Amino acid sequence: MADERAARGREWTEWGRRDLIKAALAGGALLATGGLAAACGGDDEPSTGTTPGTSGGGPSRGGTLRVGIGGGGPQESLDPYLVLANSDLARSLNLTATLMSRDPATLALSPSLAESIEPNADGTEWTVRLVQGAEFHNGKTIGADDLIFSVQRHFELNSSIKAMVDGYIDPAGLKKADDRTVTFRLLSPSAVFREPWAMIASGIVPADFNPAPDKFVGSGPFKLKSFTPGEQTVMQRFENYFGQAPYVDECILVSFNDDASRVNALLGNQVDVAEALPGSQVELVRGTSGLGVIESASGATRFFTMRCDQAPFDDVRVRQAMRLIANRAELVAQSLAGFGRPASDLFNDFDRCYASDLVREQDIEGAKKLLAEAGQSDLTVELAVAPYINGIVEASTVFAEQAKAAGVTVKLNQLDLGAFFAEYGSWAFASDFFNANDYFVQVALNQLPTSIFNTTGFDDAEYNELYAKALAELDDAKRCDIAKQMQKIEFERGGNLVYAFASVVDGISSKVGGFVPDRYGLPLSSYNFARAYFV
Repeated sequence: MADERAARGREWTEWGRRDLIKAALAGGALLATGGLAAACGGDDEPSTGTTPGTSGGGPSRGGTLRVGIGGGGPQESLDPYLVLANSDLARSLNLTATLMSRDPATLALSPSLAESIEPNADGTEWTVRLVQGAEFHNGKTIGADDLIFSVQRHFELNSSIKAMVDGYIDPAGLKKADDRTVTFRLLSPSAVFREPWAMIASGIVPADFNPAPDKFVGSGPFKLKSFTPGEQTVMQRFENYFGQAPYVDECILVSFNDDASRVNALLGNQVDVAEALPGSQVELVRGTSGLGVIESASGATRFFTMRCDQAPFDDVRVRQAMRLIANRAELVAQSLAGFGRPASDLFNDFDRCYASDLVREQDIEGAKKLLAEAGQSDLTVELAVAPYINGIVEASTVFAEQAKAAGVTVKLNQLDLGAFFAEYGSWAFASDFFNANDYFVQVALNQLPTSIFNTTGFDDAEYNELYAKALAELDDAKRCDIAKQMQKIEFERGGNLVYAFASVVDGISSKVGGFVPDRYGLPLSSYNFARAYFV
């Protein structure tokens, strides 16, 4: 597998390892971006507009669902642990099953391929018991050996899951208790062991897994029929799936490398659903006979990063001043066409531990005062940005204009994707995004000195100590109390200027039902095609 990893790395030299992981964690929307122009929309509650799938009747079996999705060109991969484009994500989530799943309306976790995941008294051991009789696509029973292999493969490939669990899971500390039970002996206690196993790219594969198209065997609701990188993937219903088998007979993922062709395919009835409409096209799709949209008000964030260990942002007064400059409602209106909500420098307002009492509004005079105290009244900074997701370049332009009122000059360093991600994490001031992760998963990803995406260089002793305390706390309410203490520190001393929670708007034929608003931030009900049906 090391040779396979190296070969994969050579194919994507211009991206690098961090970028493959970043795409996997954040939703992979790097190749289906398109700027959002002026359009209406953006209520706090999810809205379906013209509700798809309401032409009569309920779920029925049969048919072929054609999905327009962001593609990755000839480098698209079947490997569920090495994903880049949206099409890679969609394949991973449909061809392989995860141990846990999320409720799209609440983000609450529930068991999926895992019958149960339970800790011992102090959280130093967790026992995973698999669903009895669950099968791979070749008929082989999914067992403990496959789970152990899958976890160890994450570590061998440096996958996104490894980045989240590296601090407490020892890949050598897995013990097979019986044919469908594995005990994880942890390096340190963890109360949040379950969360990563509902994440993208965490699906279980067989112990003899081979990602080649003619050898691929998965565990998900669909099985692979054919795969042409950069063009399409054909998946068939897996009748012996342990959960709810798909309603449709087949699902075809059609890869598109730009928004216009994907939207035109929906308008021309070449696909039945199209993910992530650019804002400029929402009203066109909504007003077209036989089509509708589903808007998902998500906890996915758009933000700017300020490195706490680099001038001028090593002065907390400068970081706070930059946060006070932001007119967040204007950023949402102009960069996301209103499809989103203002944020206050914290992640995922749908998280049950979210500190909703911490709210930040624009205060230009307050920003000027802080800058003067820091000796930075005539501050000039460079903001690195690339067109990797909807509205991010537009937001940078809007913020640069807002900063002028406080006497701050923001020079935009507009880069192509390769140049931006080649230096990802090193920019003093840059743009970024994440999906709606559980709070402590988010912390592990980008708020600790050991985090793979600590793009702000944030390293706060009090914060780090609280995180360690939270991991060892098995009581949910007490852990949430600690989370709110940590968020107060982020709010006061952190380096993230989180300005928006972004909505996702998908275009769907009125003949298709089953898709629902999803708070996580991925399109099409987090690519859950098993729930789709024709009416």
